[in-house]
Amino acid sequence: MAVLVVGLNHDSASLSVREQLHFNNEEKMNFEMRLTSSSLIKECVVLSTCNRTEIYAVTDRQYLAEGMIKKLLLQKVNKGVRKAEKALYVKVEDEAVRHLFTVVCGLDSLVIGETQILGQVKDAFFQSQKWGSTGTVFNWLFKQAITLGKKAHTATGVGEQAVSVSSAAVHFLKEKISSLGQKQVLIIGAGTMSKLTAQHLMSNGCRNLLFANRTFSSATELADIFSGNSCTIDDCFDSMHRVDIVICSVDKRSYLIHLERILGSISKRKRPLYLIDLGVPRNIDPDLANIENVHLYDLDHFKEMIDSNCQRRIEEGQKIKGMIKEELEVFNQWKETLPITSLLQELQENALRIEAEAFKNIENKLPDLTDGEKRVIQKFTKMISSQLIRQPILALKEIASKEDNQARKIEYLRLASQILGLESEWRFESDMKPALLNETLEETGS
Repeated sequence: MAVLVVGLNHDSASLSVREQLHFNNEEKMNFEMRLTSSSLIKECVVLSTCNRTEIYAVTDRQYLAEGMIKKLLLQKVNKGVRKAEKALYVKVEDEAVRHLFTVVCGLDSLVIGETQILGQVKDAFFQSQKWGSTGTVFNWLFKQAITLGKKAHTATGVGEQAVSVSSAAVHFLKEKISSLGQKQVLIIGAGTMSKLTAQHLMSNGCRNLLFANRTFSSATELADIFSGNSCTIDDCFDSMHRVDIVICSVDKRSYLIHLERILGSISKRKRPLYLIDLGVPRNIDPDLANIENVHLYDLDHFKEMIDSNCQRRIEEGQKIKGMIKEELEVFNQWKETLPITSLLQELQENALRIEAEAFKNIENKLPDLTDGEKRVIQKFTKMISSQLIRQPILALKEIASKEDNQARKIEYLRLASQILGLESEWRFESDMKPALLNETLEETGS
């Protein structure tokens, strides 16, 4: 069993490649179902953001699984297949796990220390779990990663004064435009990126904000929050002649803003129009940059600025790397206990059965017990049974994770099973249900 990741990010691939390999939710679900329906891949999570697309997989046939994932990914590419193929990276086992931990802590982001990726990993995992794409390994690994990500941001200063893509875009505009606060800004889109951008504009003195969205009520909601105005998508194109800045971030496969649609509105302009494209795939036709007085910038233009503001977060990142190293050891120790999962479950089930039998005998001998007295007795019988099996569980885990000699490990486990009266086979339970896994881990003190 190996953990595998195949993907690309802002460092390995240009925006033109990344946007072709971006997945929406429906595409993610179909891709995961296609992978997990094969015999090569046991579990799968697709993580797709504006700056990365990564396929995480659990497999016992690493090279075949890697080839299958690469082939399916490249089928999405219509232009520059060879360029996309070169941009793909592959990480396996410790390197793959370390990479996930690094990503969720924000150390592999375009903006080091940003917290948005933590929520994106969390959402991707819960979606995959809902679709049945995850199992024992990823249910454990991704929960461990998400917990680490939260800890990394609260225990270090990696997120202090963090520069997000939206704040970088506003800072970029400040350098390009004098008197930014006096300019009329049109924000297209009503998602998190648009909201953050509006916040940064407001903090820099911009008060003349116009919001547009495909769902007009969402645009109106943002306008109410930021004391701006709202309009429909169609009306916003007619407003191009009177705005100074257009910032666009919508989820759309084709260009939302293209030459034919706004040429009439901007043809009579004599002052500059700044177009900021924060979408992936891109929302604005790159050919618009060829029009006089139109200045178009996309995510790749902000990379240099963001890099220059990351030194402090890089220093804090060194502390997180130590945390990642510790968590990697924890994961590997847990992975070593997978073959004895069935033993731990049987031990827990035996304890629950004995607990239930003891309580039933007490009820038979003391039929006049009140409900309150029964709850007290149940509480203490459960506490006693948990304490009795705690040490055996710890001993079994220690044998499985720390005994390097395979022959001795097998002998110790066989002897322990005989002493404890356990009959379960030692095998990898890759199809354990998430709820059962969570219950087992909680009950065993993991």
